[in-house]
Amino acid sequence: MTSDGLDIQRDWDAAALQVRWPALADTRFVYERLSELPVAVTARDASGRVLEVAAAEAVHSCKLSLRGLESVVLEPSPAMMHVARRRMVEYGARLMFVRAIGEKLPFPDATFERVLCESSIDHFAGPDLGVREMMRVCKPEGRVIIGAVNYGGVGVHLSRTLYRVSRRLGFLGRDRPCFWDTPVPIEHTFECSYHELLRLGAQYADLEEAIGLSLGWGMPGWGRFLERLAPERAESVLRRLDAVARRFPRWADYVLTVWRPRPAVRWRKPVDPAMRVRADDPAYRWKAAAEARYWALPWCAQNLGATLASFDNRNLTGDPTRSWLDDLIARGPFGAAAMLGCDENPLEASWMRAGASARLDVYDLSTGVIRRRRARAPRGVRFIQADLNFARLPAERYDVIWSSGCLHHLVNLEHLMDQVSRALRPGGLFAFHDYVGENRFHFEPRRLARANAALCDVPVRFRRNGSDTISREQIAEHRSPFCALRSQEVLSTASERFEVVHQGFTSALFPLTFLIDIEALARDAPDVLERVFAAETDARADPTLKPCEAYVVLRR
Repeated sequence: MTSDGLDIQRDWDAAALQVRWPALADTRFVYERLSELPVAVTARDASGRVLEVAAAEAVHSCKLSLRGLESVVLEPSPAMMHVARRRMVEYGARLMFVRAIGEKLPFPDATFERVLCESSIDHFAGPDLGVREMMRVCKPEGRVIIGAVNYGGVGVHLSRTLYRVSRRLGFLGRDRPCFWDTPVPIEHTFECSYHELLRLGAQYADLEEAIGLSLGWGMPGWGRFLERLAPERAESVLRRLDAVARRFPRWADYVLTVWRPRPAVRWRKPVDPAMRVRADDPAYRWKAAAEARYWALPWCAQNLGATLASFDNRNLTGDPTRSWLDDLIARGPFGAAAMLGCDENPLEASWMRAGASARLDVYDLSTGVIRRRRARAPRGVRFIQADLNFARLPAERYDVIWSSGCLHHLVNLEHLMDQVSRALRPGGLFAFHDYVGENRFHFEPRRLARANAALCDVPVRFRRNGSDTISREQIAEHRSPFCALRSQEVLSTASERFEVVHQGFTSALFPLTFLIDIEALARDAPDVLERVFAAETDARADPTLKPCEAYVVLRR
């Protein structure tokens, strides 16, 4: 299994989600229909190999096998794979299991007569890539069947309206999650809908059929009302509403779509290796919007004090009195400069006050951040709203391009580095100060062991969160959607394209120094601080343990 940089759900377990669904008449009806409809549609006129993508328990595949079809199960989660094998034995089915992800199917073109992806597409890290792959492995005369809960349906809109009114009136707690509240990013990567499914599939195939299933599922009070009716009466009501949903799938609670793949020559374009994600991918669109909102929130950078700054400066620039920004400014002055992403500190003001360049273009994703920073920016600073994952920078415009704390939030690193190279004048400098440690803060056990050993030597009163141990969760719980997705690749991606002029590293025990009150230690327990810094220095000398913070200057 390979993820190619995708933030995939390797440990997915459907049971955790299903146990939260209300066990009422409407849910039982949906369960029953979902156990029948995808199998019936997939098996229709089929006689060959069938692939179920992100199959979870693989119940559909078991039923397809019992209908005489050759069923192949693809699933990334070991937990689900284990359950699927148990289901195979229970059903007496014959299945072939492949552990992989839907975004990179390990099969040749035109392998399967049918491809089924039921209730999974909105869990994909790259839904657009997943749909593209399903069309690729399906035979020209075959069908691809994709189904998902419709978050654009009538029941969802009505339910959310009732939630808003109830919360406003105080009948419902604001922090209490309800059935049709958004599942993103708790369980899903985006909110799928009838229209989203059509948009995803229409790029690569022709829609043959869209089937709606159920109306009113999970609406406040609906299930309990049905429970008061006689079972046969409740069943009749549900089936009548289901018939309406089948006729008008855009209204339905769930939608199953059937696609005829178009010839690949009509949609397949050379894949740009610099693009790990596409701008129109629905999961990416959600994350980009959430990322912009995250940085637009009113919050202040943590001041870690002069003592730590002096220690880090020595590691990053070789001079305890010179910060990385001071070092870069001293390499000028420059004519035109660009800053990629707004750091939590207003570094553009420091840059212009020092006379580092005549003008500075600042590129940032968040309109909220730009609005706030523009109000206080000095003359000569121009703010440009841009998603750096897809931005196109002007050719040979800048003498220097620099960034602080931004690059580890990017997915299309190769694309941005190529754009930086394009935008620099010959001999121009590219510099960054950034987190370059483990992706998604999955810290090496050796790093955590060294950091926790050093933490044990620090009295509790000097620990910012009072914790006895450091874990990745302490950092990860405050991250933005893109934080540290490809942080480990920032330095190598840049070094492949530019000449390294200078590089300095610190924070080998990250995040230790961020969780300790360094200034209080310097004042009240200098001997403890000396041991903390000694532990950091010793860790940096370990060739098997790469520091997490870097200041790098490169030349085109």
